[in-house]
Amino acid sequence: MRKIFVGSGLGIMILLSGCSPEAESDTATDELSEALAETEAENEQLNEEIGNLEEENQELRNQAEEAAGGEGNDEEITGLQNENEELQGMNSELQEENEALASEVEALEAENDELNGAIASLEDDISSLHTEEDEAEAETDLGTGDIGDTEEAASGDDVPAEWQAALDSAYTYAEIMHMSKAGIYDQLVSEYGENFPAEAAQYAVDTMEWDWNANALESAKSYREIMSMSNAAIYDQLTSEYGEQFTAEEAQYAVDNLD
Repeated sequence: MRKIFVGSGLGIMILLSGCSPEAESDTATDELSEALAETEAENEQLNEEIGNLEEENQELRNQAEEAAGGEGNDEEITGLQNENEELQGMNSELQEENEALASEVEALEAENDELNGAIASLEDDISSLHTEEDEAEAETDLGTGDIGDTEEAASGDDVPAEWQAALDSAYTYAEIMHMSKAGIYDQLVSEYGENFPAEAAQYAVDTMEWDWNANALESAKSYREIMSMSNAAIYDQLTSEYGEQFTAEEAQYAVDNLD
């Protein structure tokens, strides 16, 4: 049987929540591998039970044939035949369950491929954006303000260079990853993320101007398109401290405008 990976939505979704793409992908892979092991164990057990039933079935056939070849006992023969039919019925049920497990495996593989593709795409986006920042500075329309104008004003306050770098990274996560304010802060200070000092990260999220409702809506759309989640589940994921960490108002705006 092919190995598969099962995600809670949340291989990619944990990625969106503020951990590094590499750590998130490993976590999702571990969860998928555990689910695969359980499915394979169930499949092996079913195959073993099918084999045992087939052996018992054959023994009953042999006994029936031996009884029919001699003088025999009609009642005993009838009993063996009935037991044989019951075993055949059980065998059919186990085979159907085995086929259902195989179908589930195929569906999980398809979902895993889709999640891995989304993770790879996000990793490429992050890498590309860092490269562009190193090569040139450009003004980008934020919808609620202009990056160039905001960053220029911040630079005019004579802030430390590291704080300014944290602000630049914060805008990157807001624009590309559609992260929440709290999620960006965690990513900036995480040892698996940007590893900025807490003061620099706090300066960044306090200084930046952004439409957090719009980010919550974009995250909600991703959950709906990739994971096919309900509005209630999306709301919980958006507000969870282990998820996107949007405020209740931002999450409610997202689910209200999702359809």
